[in-house]
Amino acid sequence: MNLLNKISVWFIAIVLLVTPISMYISYSSIKKRIDSFETERLKNVNNYVINQIEKGEVPTKTSQGLPISISLFTGKKIPSQPEIFHTCLQDKGVSKNECKILVNSYAKVNNKTYKISSYGYITASHQIIDGMLVAFVWKVLLITSIVLFTARILSKFILKPFHHAINELQQFSIQKKERLQLLQTSTKEFKKLNEFLKTMTDKALEDYASVKEFSENASHEVQTPLAIIQSKIELLAETEINENQAILLTDIQNSIDKLSRINRSLILLTKLNNNEFPTNDELKFCRVEREALCMYADHLALKNITLNRTCEKSVYVKIHPTLAEILLSNLLSNAIRHNLEGGKIEINLTHSYFQINNTGLPPHVPTQELFKRFKKNNQSQESIGLGLSIVKQICEVNDFSVHYDFTDGWHSITIYFDNTKMHEPTLCDKISAENATLFEPVEQMVNFAK
Repeated sequence: MNLLNKISVWFIAIVLLVTPISMYISYSSIKKRIDSFETERLKNVNNYVINQIEKGEVPTKTSQGLPISISLFTGKKIPSQPEIFHTCLQDKGVSKNECKILVNSYAKVNNKTYKISSYGYITASHQIIDGMLVAFVWKVLLITSIVLFTARILSKFILKPFHHAINELQQFSIQKKERLQLLQTSTKEFKKLNEFLKTMTDKALEDYASVKEFSENASHEVQTPLAIIQSKIELLAETEINENQAILLTDIQNSIDKLSRINRSLILLTKLNNNEFPTNDELKFCRVEREALCMYADHLALKNITLNRTCEKSVYVKIHPTLAEILLSNLLSNAIRHNLEGGKIEINLTHSYFQINNTGLPPHVPTQELFKRFKKNNQSQESIGLGLSIVKQICEVNDFSVHYDFTDGWHSITIYFDNTKMHEPTLCDKISAENATLFEPVEQMVNFAK
């Protein structure tokens, strides 16, 4: 429910709460005023008749249009104030929509005490209430209609700068490097909102430009000395060196390669955080997965790893082609690097998820912690500890869900393409020998590539 609807409902609720209270107050006031007015009128009529008796005039049966009754009072104690009686009529032939007010006044004239009575009719209480209820219903309907109608006008005109600001924020992207263009408004609150949004988005653009420039400069500046060091090592390796020097040069070369991979991985993570790989097209994921397998045929052969693979036809996923290649490359290299000699890899690709399973040693840390940066199962391994972190970041960018499990000697990483259709594939989902395509190292992978 939007803001205006909430305000409208709140206002109507207040009206519904306050109106019955105001009706009761109005009813009490109206009833009291009517009774008081009629009572005073009857008292005045009685006083007029008393004046006539004192002057010796003979009063008529009616006075000022009201019936008069005059009789001698035989009681011992004369009431000091007029007596007032309220009676709701129930007699046949008399309207039940009226109530009778009777006023008795007493006067002593010429040693005689007279009782003068006059009465009149007023509207019954339930008639007043019925009329007020009808007015209440019409009032509520009218207020509700006006509130709902004016709320739409308010939303269209007065809140136009707010809706425009929301739309601009939804379309805002730091990659486009375009500043927010907000509507001018005379509303004080919207002015403050626009100023705040402009300040924050302008700062975000500036920070993004600074970070991007720094990462690009850092990448360039780091790669340059690394390339120089590597070339110097290659030149040094061509000279006459002994066995110990060769071992040292090899260690230096491995460290340089590792440092270079770390640099490239960190730059990639920065680009992923900055959403520099937008896409609106769906990619044929099964084709990219098949090409990635061909690239790692030699690696599988070196460790004598058996690959079992199954793939549904025409699996399309909304992901940038570069990210798809990096994702599959990291998963495959991870499955090969951490596999056993002569181990197995099983791959299952469906329209809902991609799963890669490999044999290997049990992890020394919780599997979900391996998605953190520089978190490795074995700190002495050649791995730089960023592969799974990149996988996790790619999944987050594309709104995928990734899970890592270890069961019965099998490492299993599953990527769900649609979080609304997640399900955990069990060992029954793994590829069986009867329906899987088996690739033995080198020769069959070459045939597969063809």
